[in-house]
Amino acid sequence: MAEAVRYMNKKSLFLGVLVLLFAISAFACINKSGTKYGGGSGSYFGWHGLQAAINKNLHEDGVEMEINLRGSTNFNDRSDYAVALMFLGRSTEAVEQLNKLEQERPGEFFIAANLGTAYELSGNNLEALKWINEGIRRNPKDHEGTEWLHGKILAAKIAQTKDPHYFDDHSVLELRPDQIGERMTIDGKNMSAKELADAIQYQLGERLQFVKSTNPAVASLLYDYASIEAATRSMESAKHILTMATDYGYPAAKVDALNKEFDRRLAWEHFKSHMFYCLIGVLCIALLVLLCKRGIFVLSSKDLKRK
Repeated sequence: MAEAVRYMNKKSLFLGVLVLLFAISAFACINKSGTKYGGGSGSYFGWHGLQAAINKNLHEDGVEMEINLRGSTNFNDRSDYAVALMFLGRSTEAVEQLNKLEQERPGEFFIAANLGTAYELSGNNLEALKWINEGIRRNPKDHEGTEWLHGKILAAKIAQTKDPHYFDDHSVLELRPDQIGERMTIDGKNMSAKELADAIQYQLGERLQFVKSTNPAVASLLYDYASIEAATRSMESAKHILTMATDYGYPAAKVDALNKEFDRRLAWEHFKSHMFYCLIGVLCIALLVLLCKRGIFVLSSKDLKRK
Protein backbone atom coordinates (compact mmCIF):
# COMPACT_ATOMS: atom_id res chain seq x y z
CA MET A 1 0.00 0.00 0.00
CA ALA A 2 2.77 2.39 0.94
CA GLU A 3 4.55 1.51 -2.32
CA ALA A 4 1.38 2.34 -4.26
CA VAL A 5 1.00 5.67 -2.48
CA ARG A 6 4.64 6.44 -3.22
CA TYR A 7 4.12 5.59 -6.89
CA MET A 8 1.02 7.80 -7.04
CA ASN A 9 2.94 10.69 -5.50
CA LYS A 10 5.67 10.26 -8.11
CA LYS A 11 3.06 10.12 -10.88
CA SER A 12 1.36 13.25 -9.55
CA LEU A 13 4.69 15.07 -9.47
CA PHE A 14 5.40 14.05 -13.07
CA LEU A 15 1.96 15.22 -14.21
CA GLY A 16 2.51 18.48 -12.36
CA VAL A 17 5.75 19.01 -14.29
CA LEU A 18 3.91 18.39 -17.56
CA VAL A 19 1.17 20.86 -16.62
CA LEU A 20 3.82 23.46 -15.73
CA LEU A 21 5.61 22.98 -19.06
CA PHE A 22 2.32 23.28 -20.95
CA ALA A 23 1.51 26.49 -19.11
CA ILE A 24 4.90 27.95 -20.00
CA SER A 25 4.43 27.02 -23.66
CA ALA A 26 0.91 28.48 -23.77
CA PHE A 27 2.09 31.71 -22.24
CA ALA A 28 4.90 31.97 -24.77
CA CYS A 29 2.39 31.73 -27.64
CA ILE A 30 0.55 34.88 -26.61
CA ASN A 31 1.11 37.77 -29.04
CA LYS A 32 -0.04 41.35 -29.41
CA SER A 33 -2.38 40.92 -32.36
CA GLY A 34 -5.68 41.85 -30.86
CA THR A 35 -7.40 45.09 -31.55
CA LYS A 36 -10.84 46.34 -32.54
CA TYR A 37 -12.48 47.82 -35.59
CA GLY A 38 -15.94 49.33 -36.06
CA GLY A 39 -17.13 48.52 -32.54
CA GLY A 40 -16.81 45.25 -30.73
CA SER A 41 -13.67 44.11 -29.02
CA GLY A 42 -11.03 41.53 -29.68
CA SER A 43 -11.55 41.46 -33.46
CA TYR A 44 -8.45 41.82 -35.57
CA PHE A 45 -8.35 44.25 -38.48
CA GLY A 46 -4.84 44.83 -39.78
CA TRP A 47 -3.86 43.77 -43.29
CA HIS A 48 -6.75 41.37 -43.88
CA GLY A 49 -9.30 44.07 -43.06
CA LEU A 50 -7.64 46.51 -45.44
CA GLN A 51 -7.81 43.92 -48.22
CA ALA A 52 -11.52 43.44 -47.51
CA ALA A 53 -12.06 47.20 -47.81
CA ILE A 54 -10.21 47.29 -51.15
CA ASN A 55 -12.30 44.40 -52.47
CA LYS A 56 -15.56 46.07 -51.47
CA ASN A 57 -17.73 46.93 -54.50
CA LEU A 58 -19.54 50.13 -53.57
CA HIS A 59 -21.08 50.45 -57.02
CA GLU A 60 -23.25 47.39 -56.43
CA ASP A 61 -24.46 48.81 -53.11
CA GLY A 62 -25.05 52.17 -54.77
CA VAL A 63 -27.21 50.69 -57.51
CA GLU A 64 -29.45 48.93 -55.00
CA MET A 65 -29.70 51.98 -52.70
CA GLU A 66 -30.44 54.36 -55.59
CA ILE A 67 -33.31 52.18 -56.80
CA ASN A 68 -34.81 51.72 -53.35
CA LEU A 69 -34.50 55.35 -52.22
CA ARG A 70 -35.28 57.19 -55.44
CA GLY A 71 -38.23 59.56 -55.01
CA SER A 72 -38.49 59.23 -51.22
CA THR A 73 -39.48 62.41 -49.36
CA ASN A 74 -38.16 61.21 -46.00
CA PHE A 75 -35.23 63.32 -44.76
CA ASN A 76 -33.02 60.39 -43.77
CA ASP A 77 -33.82 58.50 -46.98
CA ARG A 78 -32.78 61.53 -49.01
CA SER A 79 -29.53 61.72 -47.08
CA ASP A 80 -28.91 58.05 -47.82
CA TYR A 81 -29.78 58.69 -51.44
CA ALA A 82 -26.89 61.17 -51.52
CA VAL A 83 -24.67 58.39 -50.17
CA ALA A 84 -25.85 56.14 -52.99
CA LEU A 85 -24.89 58.86 -55.47
CA MET A 86 -21.39 58.94 -53.98
CA PHE A 87 -21.14 55.17 -54.32
CA LEU A 88 -22.06 55.54 -57.97
CA GLY A 89 -19.43 58.22 -58.60
CA ARG A 90 -22.00 61.02 -58.88
CA SER A 91 -20.46 63.13 -56.12
CA THR A 92 -21.45 66.52 -57.61
CA GLU A 93 -25.11 65.49 -57.46
CA ALA A 94 -24.53 64.30 -53.90
CA VAL A 95 -23.16 67.72 -52.93
CA GLU A 96 -26.28 69.41 -54.34
CA GLN A 97 -28.61 67.01 -52.53
CA LEU A 98 -26.83 67.38 -49.19
CA ASN A 99 -26.69 71.18 -49.41
CA LYS A 100 -30.48 71.20 -49.86
CA LEU A 101 -30.86 69.00 -46.79
CA GLU A 102 -28.54 71.27 -44.79
CA GLN A 103 -30.68 74.27 -45.68
CA GLU A 104 -33.86 72.42 -44.69
CA ARG A 105 -32.56 71.19 -41.36
CA PRO A 106 -29.35 72.98 -40.30
CA GLY A 107 -27.17 71.38 -37.65
CA GLU A 108 -27.42 67.65 -38.44
CA PHE A 109 -23.96 66.19 -37.88
CA PHE A 110 -24.35 63.38 -40.43
CA ILE A 111 -25.21 65.88 -43.16
CA ALA A 112 -22.03 67.83 -42.40
CA ALA A 113 -19.93 64.65 -42.41
CA ASN A 114 -21.44 63.45 -45.68
CA LEU A 115 -20.97 66.88 -47.23
CA GLY A 116 -17.29 66.70 -46.32
CA THR A 117 -16.95 63.34 -48.04
CA ALA A 118 -18.98 64.41 -51.08
CA TYR A 119 -16.90 67.56 -51.55
CA GLU A 120 -13.69 65.53 -51.25
CA LEU A 121 -14.87 63.02 -53.84
CA SER A 122 -15.76 65.87 -56.16
CA GLY A 123 -12.23 67.30 -55.80
CA ASN A 124 -12.95 70.31 -53.55
CA ASN A 125 -10.72 69.60 -50.57
CA LEU A 126 -11.07 73.09 -49.06
CA GLU A 127 -14.85 72.77 -48.75
CA ALA A 128 -14.42 69.17 -47.66
CA LEU A 129 -12.18 70.18 -44.76
CA LYS A 130 -14.60 72.93 -43.74
CA TRP A 131 -17.50 70.49 -43.53
CA ILE A 132 -15.51 67.72 -41.85
CA ASN A 133 -14.49 70.21 -39.15
CA GLU A 134 -18.12 71.30 -38.85
CA GLY A 135 -19.17 67.68 -38.45
CA ILE A 136 -16.60 67.25 -35.67
CA ARG A 137 -17.93 70.38 -33.96
CA ARG A 138 -21.46 69.01 -34.12
CA ASN A 139 -20.55 65.51 -32.98
CA PRO A 140 -16.93 64.80 -31.92
CA LYS A 141 -17.75 61.08 -31.45
CA ASP A 142 -18.91 60.52 -35.02
CA HIS A 143 -17.11 57.68 -36.84
CA GLU A 144 -15.78 56.48 -33.47
CA GLY A 145 -14.11 59.81 -32.85
CA THR A 146 -11.69 59.40 -35.75
CA GLU A 147 -12.80 62.30 -37.98
CA TRP A 148 -9.86 64.39 -36.73
CA LEU A 149 -7.71 62.07 -38.88
CA HIS A 150 -9.97 62.68 -41.87
CA GLY A 151 -9.20 66.35 -41.35
CA LYS A 152 -5.45 65.61 -41.27
CA ILE A 153 -5.73 63.71 -44.56
CA LEU A 154 -7.52 66.63 -46.19
CA ALA A 155 -4.98 69.14 -44.84
CA ALA A 156 -2.17 67.06 -46.35
CA LYS A 157 -3.99 66.84 -49.69
CA ILE A 158 -4.44 70.62 -49.69
CA ALA A 159 -0.72 71.05 -48.97
CA GLN A 160 0.01 68.80 -51.95
CA THR A 161 -1.95 71.08 -54.28
CA LYS A 162 0.43 73.89 -53.28
CA ASP A 163 3.53 71.68 -53.46
CA PRO A 164 3.27 68.66 -55.83
CA HIS A 165 6.27 67.08 -54.08
CA TYR A 166 4.80 67.50 -50.60
CA PHE A 167 4.62 63.77 -49.88
CA ASP A 168 8.27 63.27 -50.85
CA ASP A 169 9.27 64.77 -47.49
CA HIS A 170 6.03 64.72 -45.49
CA SER A 171 3.31 62.32 -44.41
CA VAL A 172 -0.25 62.69 -43.16
CA LEU A 173 0.80 62.23 -39.53
CA GLU A 174 4.43 63.41 -39.83
CA LEU A 175 5.25 60.35 -37.73
CA ARG A 176 8.74 58.86 -37.60
CA PRO A 177 9.18 55.19 -36.58
CA ASP A 178 11.45 56.22 -33.69
CA GLN A 179 8.62 58.38 -32.27
CA ILE A 180 6.30 55.44 -31.74
CA GLY A 181 5.77 54.60 -28.09
CA GLU A 182 3.07 53.70 -25.61
CA ARG A 183 1.72 57.24 -25.89
CA MET A 184 2.21 59.78 -28.65
CA THR A 185 1.20 63.35 -29.35
CA ILE A 186 -0.28 63.91 -32.81
CA ASP A 187 -1.47 67.38 -33.78
CA GLY A 188 -1.76 68.29 -30.11
CA LYS A 189 -3.68 65.10 -29.26
CA ASN A 190 -2.12 62.79 -26.69
CA MET A 191 -3.14 59.19 -27.36
CA SER A 192 -1.97 55.65 -26.92
CA ALA A 193 -0.50 53.66 -29.78
CA LYS A 194 -3.65 51.53 -29.79
CA GLU A 195 -5.92 54.57 -30.06
CA LEU A 196 -3.88 55.88 -32.98
CA ALA A 197 -3.88 52.48 -34.68
CA ASP A 198 -7.66 52.20 -34.24
CA ALA A 199 -8.15 55.64 -35.81
CA ILE A 200 -5.95 54.76 -38.80
CA GLN A 201 -7.70 51.40 -39.22
CA TYR A 202 -11.13 53.01 -39.26
CA GLN A 203 -10.22 55.81 -41.65
CA LEU A 204 -8.31 53.52 -44.02
CA GLY A 205 -11.18 51.03 -43.98
CA GLU A 206 -13.55 53.79 -45.07
CA ARG A 207 -11.16 55.34 -47.62
CA LEU A 208 -9.96 52.17 -49.34
CA GLN A 209 -13.51 51.38 -50.36
CA PHE A 210 -13.28 54.40 -52.68
CA VAL A 211 -9.55 54.58 -53.49
CA LYS A 212 -8.32 51.59 -55.46
CA SER A 213 -5.16 52.91 -57.13
CA THR A 214 -2.11 55.13 -56.58
CA ASN A 215 -2.83 57.82 -54.01
CA PRO A 216 -0.08 59.70 -52.09
CA ALA A 217 -2.23 60.42 -49.03
CA VAL A 218 -3.33 56.79 -48.67
CA ALA A 219 0.23 55.57 -49.31
CA SER A 220 1.52 57.90 -46.59
CA LEU A 221 -1.08 56.71 -44.08
CA LEU A 222 -0.35 53.06 -44.89
CA TYR A 223 3.35 53.69 -44.27
CA ASP A 224 2.61 55.26 -40.88
CA TYR A 225 0.21 52.43 -40.05
CA ALA A 226 2.85 49.81 -40.89
CA SER A 227 5.26 51.41 -38.44
CA ILE A 228 2.66 51.40 -35.64
CA GLU A 229 1.56 47.84 -36.44
CA ALA A 230 5.16 46.65 -36.25
CA ALA A 231 5.79 48.37 -32.94
CA THR A 232 2.59 47.37 -31.18
CA ARG A 233 1.09 44.28 -32.81
CA SER A 234 2.20 42.01 -35.66
CA MET A 235 5.42 42.36 -37.64
CA GLU A 236 4.15 40.06 -40.40
CA SER A 237 0.99 42.15 -40.82
CA ALA A 238 3.14 45.30 -40.86
CA LYS A 239 5.17 43.96 -43.79
CA HIS A 240 1.97 43.30 -45.77
CA ILE A 241 0.74 46.82 -45.02
CA LEU A 242 4.09 48.22 -46.12
CA THR A 243 3.71 46.39 -49.44
CA MET A 244 0.33 48.05 -49.82
CA ALA A 245 1.99 51.44 -49.23
CA THR A 246 4.26 50.67 -52.20
CA ASP A 247 1.26 49.68 -54.31
CA TYR A 248 -0.35 53.04 -53.53
CA GLY A 249 2.78 54.89 -54.57
CA TYR A 250 4.91 55.45 -51.47
CA PRO A 251 8.62 56.09 -52.36
CA ALA A 252 10.31 52.71 -52.85
CA ALA A 253 13.57 53.79 -51.17
CA LYS A 254 11.79 54.59 -47.88
CA VAL A 255 9.75 51.39 -48.02
CA ASP A 256 12.86 49.27 -48.67
CA ALA A 257 14.69 50.86 -45.74
CA LEU A 258 11.81 50.17 -43.34
CA ASN A 259 11.35 46.66 -44.75
CA LYS A 260 14.98 45.86 -43.93
CA GLU A 261 14.42 47.10 -40.39
CA PHE A 262 11.32 44.88 -40.11
CA ASP A 263 13.31 41.88 -41.39
CA ARG A 264 16.02 42.56 -38.82
CA ARG A 265 13.46 42.67 -36.00
CA LEU A 266 11.74 39.51 -37.26
CA ALA A 267 15.05 37.63 -37.42
CA TRP A 268 15.84 38.68 -33.84
CA GLU A 269 12.37 37.66 -32.59
CA HIS A 270 12.66 34.27 -34.30
CA PHE A 271 16.11 33.77 -32.79
CA LYS A 272 14.86 34.61 -29.30
CA SER A 273 11.88 32.27 -29.73
CA HIS A 274 14.13 29.45 -30.95
CA MET A 275 16.55 29.91 -28.08
CA PHE A 276 13.70 30.01 -25.56
CA TYR A 277 12.31 26.65 -26.64
CA CYS A 278 15.80 25.15 -26.86
CA LEU A 279 16.38 26.24 -23.27
CA ILE A 280 13.03 24.79 -22.18
CA GLY A 281 13.93 21.49 -23.87
CA VAL A 282 17.32 21.31 -22.16
CA LEU A 283 15.78 22.11 -18.77
CA CYS A 284 13.09 19.44 -19.26
CA ILE A 285 15.66 16.78 -20.10
CA ALA A 286 17.87 17.80 -17.17
CA LEU A 287 14.89 17.71 -14.81
CA LEU A 288 13.78 14.26 -15.97
CA VAL A 289 17.33 12.88 -15.62
CA LEU A 290 17.54 14.27 -12.11
CA LEU A 291 14.16 12.80 -11.15
CA CYS A 292 15.17 9.40 -12.56
CA LYS A 293 18.44 9.39 -10.61
CA ARG A 294 16.62 10.19 -7.39
CA GLY A 295 14.02 7.52 -8.01
CA ILE A 296 11.19 10.06 -8.06
CA PHE A 297 10.35 9.45 -11.72
CA VAL A 298 10.19 6.04 -13.44
CA LEU A 299 10.29 5.32 -17.14
CA SER A 300 8.63 1.86 -17.05
CA SER A 301 6.94 -0.69 -14.81
CA LYS A 302 10.28 -2.58 -14.64
CA ASP A 303 11.86 0.42 -12.94
CA LEU A 304 8.98 0.42 -10.43
CA LYS A 305 9.48 -3.26 -9.61
CA ARG A 306 13.13 -2.66 -8.89
CA LYS A 307 12.23 -0.16 -6.18
